[in-house]
Amino acid sequence: MNLRPRRRPVPMIPIVSLIDIMVILLIFFVATTTFKKDKVQVKITLPESKSLGGTSEAPQARVPISITKEQKIFLDGEPVEIDKLAIAISSLKEAKPGMKLELEADTTAALGVLVKVWDALREAGFSINDVPARIQRAN
Repeated sequence: MNLRPRRRPVPMIPIVSLIDIMVILLIFFVATTTFKKDKVQVKITLPESKSLGGTSEAPQARVPISITKEQKIFLDGEPVEIDKLAIAISSLKEAKPGMKLELEADTTAALGVLVKVWDALREAGFSINDVPARIQRAN
């Protein structure tokens, strides 16, 4: 009769192969991740809305028309006079035929400036409905 307890073999987990797999996954995720570019050309406080479906990210790259709180207008980060905005949009449209625009207006932007920008868009051949306003989604 054997009264000694049986020794169970201790299970071993092969850690080395798991580390190899983790390194390969890390390299894969770093190589395939696209990083978001921050737009720091023009400082704008976007209006917030809880009921409108605002965009957190643009699905496709759009050229911004920005209106600051000082009522200055920027087209793709470059300052433009309101009187020359239609010409600048037309020349940009000729340079980039498939481009799409988006309107980024500060919360305190005057309605008169917005109307002038919309008029310039019509002169340049864009429909106002094709140029979405960027609105920040309220949390």
